[in-house]
Amino acid sequence: MNIESIPQAAIFNPRCSHSHNLEYQVAPGTTVAALKGALKEVLSNKPKEVELLIAFGKATWTQLHPNISPADLQDFQTLSGKNNHSIPSTQCDLYLWIQAHDLTVLAEALTAIQAALEPIATLSLEVAGFVNAECRDVTGFVDGTGNPKEDQRAAAAIIPNGEPGAGGSYLLAQKWNHKMKRFHGLSTHEQEQTIGRTKATDIELEGEQMPPNSHVSRTDVKVDGKAMKIWRRSSPFASAKEQGLYFLGFSCEIERFDIQLKRMLGLSEDNISDRLIEFSVAVSSSYLFAPSIGDLATAIS
Repeated sequence: MNIESIPQAAIFNPRCSHSHNLEYQVAPGTTVAALKGALKEVLSNKPKEVELLIAFGKATWTQLHPNISPADLQDFQTLSGKNNHSIPSTQCDLYLWIQAHDLTVLAEALTAIQAALEPIATLSLEVAGFVNAECRDVTGFVDGTGNPKEDQRAAAAIIPNGEPGAGGSYLLAQKWNHKMKRFHGLSTHEQEQTIGRTKATDIELEGEQMPPNSHVSRTDVKVDGKAMKIWRRSSPFASAKEQGLYFLGFSCEIERFDIQLKRMLGLSEDNISDRLIEFSVAVSSSYLFAPSIGDLATAIS
């Protein structure tokens, strides 16, 4: 595999203990030269202990590299579903995912990134995440159990060779705020029915035990016999004020996100919505492109 089609390492590397999600809006009138200069500074100042992924909204990527654009890259559009549930668009121009095991190193990297980008972009959303020993969400359930295994990961997450953007990945970035008091007011059995897995042992419910409106039922789907698998790298967040999940999903096709989200909102043919959205509210959503190492280097050169 040549460098042009090698994915950014953060997509598949083991997650670090701490992470930071930064969403930026590029200032109107920013020149291509200024944007490239800021991104070069970000990469050149990155400590070796830090894992970094950079992804772009359609407008920004087209500005940087108009000759290489994934066929289906688009801005996220607000989705409105049943029972007044909706998933809003807060489309960002630039997204950075920063990870480290040491919070001091992470803080230093964040300071350097902000200093490089502040002249050309506004920070519109910042979410600090973490990973616990069992990769559990703040709801108490393990997150990402249904991820593809081993060699199936790239097939689900990476745009294949021969297509525009090969080696890169479509990315869905969302912040979800959990209604923790309401969710924890459910019995453990009701919580498991909502998620579609057991809480303590992380075993998927089977047969009649699996409700059609569980989160697993709505997101684990096949279309014309093809599994709509994605690669999840979400991280929980928590403060005294709010708790939730910063959802980070990578896919070889943007359609896979669209299908899953519409099924969650009850917009598919069966009209069944995901019960989990009664307890978690989407507050941000962006579609992005995480280019290959080679395409990223070419774009900012």
